[in-house]
Amino acid sequence: MRDADDQQETTRLPKRGKYLKYYLAGFADGEGSFSVSIKRLRTARYGWVIDPVFQVYQHKDNKCVLEIFRDTLRCGYIRPKSPKSDVLVLIVDNRRWLMEKIIPFFDEYSIISQKREDYEKFREILVRMERKEHHTREGFLKIVKIALTMNKNGKQRKYKLNDILSGMK
Repeated sequence: MRDADDQQETTRLPKRGKYLKYYLAGFADGEGSFSVSIKRLRTARYGWVIDPVFQVYQHKDNKCVLEIFRDTLRCGYIRPKSPKSDVLVLIVDNRRWLMEKIIPFFDEYSIISQKREDYEKFREILVRMERKEHHTREGFLKIVKIALTMNKNGKQRKYKLNDILSGMK
């Protein structure tokens, strides 16, 4: 016989039926982000790298939600947001996983808030990178310009377009 704590734990978890994926999409709509960082790397072709990442955040007490995400999508890893944080983050930063798991998932189970626009730009960037457009100077700059319009025009970005242009090889 199961005790009350075991029963409560079991009932907290969403059923893995047809509505689970809609739940996850809605959860990501509120607690997730689609972002593309532009990072300085002197050894890169143009002195910068384009780094797309999908993330979902949750308090450590609800780690099970991130585990369900990871298990359902069959990709990503979970770690603390920062060393002393009570917030955990599911991270998907592998481009293959992003193209084969994340994009098809959110194409089928849509984001419906204003975050949808960021998702569409995120998707466009990944498709362009899949076509290796970032290997040409023109394609690289096109992707950078799209990325800089994401997430409220990147108000928290470390580098602006002029920084990137002046630092390009």
